[in-house]
Amino acid sequence: MSFVWRKRWFLVLFPALLALTFWQIRVETDLNAFFTATDDDDSKLLSGLLQSGELSRRYLLVVEKAAAPSINNSQSLSSFSNRLVEQLAGLKDVEQVWPANEPPRDWLDAVRSHAPYHARVFSLNPSQDAGKLFDPSQLDSRAESLKQALLSPQGSFVKTIAKQDPLLLSLNGFKDLQGQFEQQARLNADGGGLILQSKPAALDSEAHQRLQTDIRARFDTLNQSASNAFRLTMAGVPVFSVAAHGEISQDVTLVSVVSSISVILVFLLLFRSFIALHWIMMIQAASFVVGTLATGLIFQQVHSLTLALGASLIGICTDYPIHVLVHCAKHRASPLTSVRLVWSSLLLGGLTTVIGYAAMGFTGFPGFEQIAVFALFSIVASLGLTRWVLPALLGQTAIHAAHLPGIGAWVDFCGRHRKVLRSLFAVATVLAVLALPQLRWMDDMQNLAMNMDSLKQQDQAVRAHFSGIEPGRFVLIQADDFETALQRSEAAERRLRSLKQAGVLSEYHGLFPWLVSEQLQAENAGVYDQALTPQFREAWHSALGKAELSIDKLGHLPLSSTEALRPEAVLASPVRHILSGQLIQGQHGVILSLWLGDHDPAMLIEGLRGLEGTRYFSQKNQLDRLAAQYRDRSLRMLVIGIAIMGLLIWLQQRDLRKMLLTLFPSLAAVLFIFATWALIGEELSFLHVIGLLLSVSLCVDYGIFFMENRGKDVDVTYHAIASSTLTTLASFGALGLGKTPTLPILALSVSLGVTLGFLLCPLLIPQSKKQ
Repeated sequence: MSFVWRKRWFLVLFPALLALTFWQIRVETDLNAFFTATDDDDSKLLSGLLQSGELSRRYLLVVEKAAAPSINNSQSLSSFSNRLVEQLAGLKDVEQVWPANEPPRDWLDAVRSHAPYHARVFSLNPSQDAGKLFDPSQLDSRAESLKQALLSPQGSFVKTIAKQDPLLLSLNGFKDLQGQFEQQARLNADGGGLILQSKPAALDSEAHQRLQTDIRARFDTLNQSASNAFRLTMAGVPVFSVAAHGEISQDVTLVSVVSSISVILVFLLLFRSFIALHWIMMIQAASFVVGTLATGLIFQQVHSLTLALGASLIGICTDYPIHVLVHCAKHRASPLTSVRLVWSSLLLGGLTTVIGYAAMGFTGFPGFEQIAVFALFSIVASLGLTRWVLPALLGQTAIHAAHLPGIGAWVDFCGRHRKVLRSLFAVATVLAVLALPQLRWMDDMQNLAMNMDSLKQQDQAVRAHFSGIEPGRFVLIQADDFETALQRSEAAERRLRSLKQAGVLSEYHGLFPWLVSEQLQAENAGVYDQALTPQFREAWHSALGKAELSIDKLGHLPLSSTEALRPEAVLASPVRHILSGQLIQGQHGVILSLWLGDHDPAMLIEGLRGLEGTRYFSQKNQLDRLAAQYRDRSLRMLVIGIAIMGLLIWLQQRDLRKMLLTLFPSLAAVLFIFATWALIGEELSFLHVIGLLLSVSLCVDYGIFFMENRGKDVDVTYHAIASSTLTTLASFGALGLGKTPTLPILALSVSLGVTLGFLLCPLLIPQSKKQ
C-alpha cells in the first residue's frame, strides 16, 4: 500500500477507533477490584466483605452542638437528630437509619416474631440457666418486673410479647443485645449518634460520593432552619473509599498530564520539530486507545489506576519511533530506510518489554493483570504503527537530532578505562551480593495505604460515641449444612461469652437467638417442659395475683411447641436485614460470621482452639498474607521473565555470550538496587520487585540495541538509547507525583533501574567506535 493511502487510512481509522472506545468503555473506580485478589476462598471472602459486607456499608454519624452557634436556638439535639433521621430515611441509597441509642424498628419486629418460640430459644445454655429462670422463689419479683415493663414507655411492645410469652423467656435470649443498646445509650446519652446502613457496595465510590453529598445537603437544610446550631461528622469505610477515590482521580489526571507534557518537552529538546511531534503523539495516542479498548473488551471495564499507570507507557511506546528518528537524523536517511535498519532490534526489544509486563500480570495482583493486557496491545500497536505508518506520516519531514552532551564522552571513558572500571564493578558486585541477606521485606500492607491521618483521627473521634464492633476481625464458622453451622456457631458463642467475662473480649454480635439450631431448640424445649410443674404454675398464678396482673391473660403457660423455628422462615422476616452481614455466600457449604468488639487476638484464638469448623479471621492479616504472596510471586516472575527474555535473545543471536552480555546491564542494575535498599534499610514490597521487573524489560531493550548496533555507529546507537531513556524517565518519573503509594514506588524502582542499566551498557558490552 502506498504511503498516501497508509496516511489516509490512519487518519480515518484513528478517530473511528477513538469514538468506539468512548462508546464502549466503562471506567471502574472500585479499589477492591484493583487491589484484592480472588484466587482462593479467603481472598474471595475478603473481597466480598470489603465490597458488600454489612459493616463495610455502614455510616456512623454524629450530630453535635456547634461550638459557637450564630444564634441561640432552643431546639434540642435529640429533636434535631430525630428530624434528620426522617430526612435521611427518604434517600434512595439508604437501606435504613436509626438513632444509635435505640434499636431500629425492624429489630423490634423481629424480636416480637420470636415470642411464639420462647420455649425453644430462651437460652444458649438451658441446663445451666434453668435453675435461675425457673426458680419459683423468684416469680414474685418477675411478675412485678413484668408489671413495671407493661407500664413503661415500651409497654405496647412488652404487651405483644407477654400475650404469647408471659414469662418473657424470649427476651432472655436477647439480653446480650439489650446490654449492647444500654451501653450505646450511655455513650450516646444526648441522642446525637446515628447509624445509617447504605445500599451501595462499600467501595462503589461514585455512589457513596452522591450519598454523602445528599446526607450533607439534608443536614445543611435542617441546620439552616435551626440557625446553624449543629454540626455533622461522618465515619465508616465508605468515607475512606470516597476520599481514596478522590486522591486516585487526582493522581490519574496529574500523572497523565505531567507524563504527556514531560515526554513532549523531551521530544522537542531532542528533535526540535513540531511536525514530527504531531505525528508521534498521534501514534502514541492511537496505541493508548488500542490498549484501552482491548482491556475494556477483555475485562468488561478499565480501572482508573490502569489508565494512570498506562499513561507511563507513553514514554515506553515513544522509544520505538525515537530510535527511528535518531538514526534518520544522524545518518541523513529516510524514515523508511531507518525503520528497516533497526526493525529487528525494535521487534526484539518490544517482545522483551511485553514479556516484562506479562510476567507482572502473573504476579497475582488483580490490577496488574489489566495493566499487562493494556501494555501488550499498546506496545504491539506502537510497534506496528512505527514500522508501517510512521514513514508515511513523516514523509520528507526534516529531522534534526540534538547532540546530548556527555554521551560520547561516557562511551569513550568506558572504553579507555574498561579494565579498571570492570575491576571496580567486580568488587561492587561481590559487596552487593554480600549485602542481599540484609534485605527487609514489608510485613504490613497498611504501609502501602494512602496517608489519611486526618480522616483516621476523625474516625476515632466519631467511634468514641459508639460501642465498638470492629469491621475487620471476626470469627468464621464453616460447615457443609446450615444445621451443623448453627451448632458450631452456638459452641463458639459459648466460648466467646466466657472470654468476654474474662476480659479478653469487650463484646460480640452472634447469631443466637435470631437463628437457633434444631438441636438447641430441642434442648431448650425439654428443659422448659420439665420445669413447668403444677407447683411452678401455681406459684406463677400467685405471683400474678400479688402484682395485680390478669391471671386469665398472663397465667396460661403452654407446653413447648412441636414446631421448630426454621432458618428459612427467620430469613424471610425482618431478621434477614439484621443478619445480612453475618451470613456469607461461600462456594462450598455454609459460612457464618460472629462480629467482634475490642479483643486480644492471641488469647481469643487460644480460647477458640479445638472448635471444629471455627477460626479467627482478620482482614488485615489476610491483606498482609496477600502482600507476602504477591511478593513471592513477583520474585518468581522476575526470574522467569529474565529467563524468557534470555531465551528470545538467544533464539535471535544463537550466541550464548552475546545473550549474556545483552542481559548483563539489566541484571547488574537489579543487583545493585537491591543491595542499596538492603544497606539503607528500605522495607521492600512486591511493588518494588515489580518495578524492577519492568526496569529489566526496558534495560534489556538497551542491551539489545547496544549489542546489535544496527547503524554500525555506537555513538548514534547510544544517543538513541539515551533519548529513549529520557522519555522513559519523563513518563515514569511523573508517577512519583502521585499520592497513591503504588505510583511513587513504581516510579522509583523503574527510574533507578533504567538509569543504572543505561549507564552500564557501554561498560559491560564492549563495542568498537565504528563497525
